[in-house]
Amino acid sequence: MKASVIVVVHAGAHHLEDSLSSLSSYENRSDVEVVLVDNGSADRCSDEATRRWPWVNTVRSKFNLGFAGGVHRGVEAASGDVLVFLNDDAASSGGFVEAHLEALASNPRAAASAGRLVSWDGGLNDFVRGGVTFDCHAFQLGQGYPVDQIESPVAGEVLPFACGGNMAIRREDWESTGGFDRELFAYFEDVDLGWRLWAVGREVVAAPEAVARHRGSATSAGLGDFRRGVLFERNALRTFFSCADKECRDAFGTAVFATFLRRITAFSQGNPEFAKQVADPFGKQSVPASRGERWSRRLQERGLIGAGRHLAARLLLGPQVGTPVLDDGHLLMQLRAAEGFFSGINRAEERRVELDRERTVPDREILARFPRLVVPTYPGDEEWFASAAFRSMLPDGWPLEYRSLDEIMKR
Repeated sequence: MKASVIVVVHAGAHHLEDSLSSLSSYENRSDVEVVLVDNGSADRCSDEATRRWPWVNTVRSKFNLGFAGGVHRGVEAASGDVLVFLNDDAASSGGFVEAHLEALASNPRAAASAGRLVSWDGGLNDFVRGGVTFDCHAFQLGQGYPVDQIESPVAGEVLPFACGGNMAIRREDWESTGGFDRELFAYFEDVDLGWRLWAVGREVVAAPEAVARHRGSATSAGLGDFRRGVLFERNALRTFFSCADKECRDAFGTAVFATFLRRITAFSQGNPEFAKQVADPFGKQSVPASRGERWSRRLQERGLIGAGRHLAARLLLGPQVGTPVLDDGHLLMQLRAAEGFFSGINRAEERRVELDRERTVPDREILARFPRLVVPTYPGDEEWFASAAFRSMLPDGWPLEYRSLDEIMKR
């Protein structure tokens, strides 16, 4: 059985020393190949790779295809029966590939194996097992905690998904499920794939001896918090919509979409001016004021000169003066995520139909193995998740676990 290790790099020629040098023990192996995908890098890191690691099969994309698309590009160039994915900012340990192959060989139902990621100094846990929330956000459980405080899964233990930065999958399972959803670009593509594997009767198992040291977020930080936030929110919605069967979608759909809407306005908390702009003008606390009341308030808030300037601006520029401006980054992040989700909703529906056609395991059975989490993560979540309205939207008879963010990860 031949294995292909695929490393995708976009803006990190400096990371290749970590990933490619750590794989040098496979240089003369006929049963293991290493494929590097230069994913539209500006520094043409493929040139550096060809010079320093000539035994690596290097392919180049003119454009950044995202992590999901980059992996697909690598798979196209690979010849292995098993595909192994390693982050460009990670360094594999000895026996890395062998540990993945052993985990897969031990269980004929195992389609994919999940390796372990630790901090660069090896002391802190990065990924050993994952958890999925009711609205399809995902967490690396125990992230940031000392390795010796984390209970590691035994080899072959089933997991809901494998982290895309250190995982292996049989090529036949990759091809039959369609692999990563390219349109996710980055983030939660591994959650989507894990869900689809379980739905067609395949399994994801732990390979805790396949260890890699990881410079946490060294690559993803280049996206910036805003763009990562858009991807998190958009991809969570898309994963739920394209993977959940009808019973699961009916059970959780109301809570999923209501929570997304709640977060749009909850971000205004802590910003009194913005909160005032988005407040319901017809609510109990916002009875429309008369013109005289509005001018009286302006005089109190801005003084005579400030109120006069406002009047002059309205006379010169028209009544649009004072209209709220969409300059809040968190709100814009949520709105872009919504636009991204709805612009791709038809393709997401096609993927759901494709999965239902092949599905052999209902989601109720999958979630019985891996209960969905309710984890307050964003501003306003704690109040929202504790409310009677939210609780009433959750389905009876489906396993849920309420966890705090500090129980999930070390911040």
